[in-house]
Formats: sequence, structure tokens, C-alpha cells
Amino acid sequence: MDKSRQRAAERELNQSFIIKSKKSWWREIIVGIFSFIVWFYCLTVVYFFIDAIFSLNNEYPRLFKVVFKMVNIDIRNFFKIGGILFVLIYLFLSIWIYYNKKKFGNLTRRKYPGITSKEDLMGLNAIDECTFEKLQNEKVIILETNPIKDGEH
Repeated sequence: MDKSRQRAAERELNQSFIIKSKKSWWREIIVGIFSFIVWFYCLTVVYFFIDAIFSLNNEYPRLFKVVFKMVNIDIRNFFKIGGILFVLIYLFLSIWIYYNKKKFGNLTRRKYPGITSKEDLMGLNAIDECTFEKLQNEKVIILETNPIKDGEH
């Protein structure tokens, strides 16, 4: 049979992983209210545009249209201009990609450096072999002086 564990120690360990915050509750309420207002505004705008595109003519969007002195045709024209601009920008960027591929190729010339060997590092004459071995083998190392040679040696 398994031994029983000490639940208090396990609970303390779990509590140590929990991030504790010093945020005040009233600040979180204000953030929640502002978040709700922004979501409500965004949904209202989407509803306004959907109403204009499909000519639903509901009461609240109609009120906005009267206030802003707009009709459904104005909103549809706005979407047409936006669509035309989107297509033009998309075509321009596609032509730019094609031009760059013709001019510069597919950029397959990039090559990552290979693995650095001990001989490569020793060839730099930056550190001596004794220090290199010490750096490779030890998990914790305390250096009294900077092990990198300053080029005078």
C-alpha cells in the first residue's frame, strides 16, 4: 500500500506556483465596464453596416442614418470604394512580389553557418585551451579575470 502524503506540504507547493496580483477590485470593474462599452460600440457599428448593405431599415440604424445625414446608397458606395482600394493594393503588392522574384530570384542563396568545432574556436586565438576545457566541462564556473585575450598576446 502506498504511503500517505502530507497534503499541507503539497498545498504549499501548489500555492507557490500561483501568481498573486495586487490589483484592486474597483480598477478591474472599470476595465470591465470600458471593455463592455467598446464591444457594444463595435457590435453597433457592424449592425449599422449590415443593416445598410441588406436594406433592413431597422429603427436604430435608421436613427443613425438620419443623424449622420446618410442613406444606404452612401454606405454601399463606401464599401465599393473600400473594395476597389483593397483589390488595387492587392494587385500592386502581387506585381511587386513578381518584380522582386524576377530581379532577385527566390533568395535560395541564404546559408546558415555550420557547427563550430573546437579547432575553429582555438584558431581564433581568443582563449587558451585550458580555459576552453574548463568552460566546456564545468556547470558552474567563477572567473577571476576575463578569459578572452585582448589581442596583445
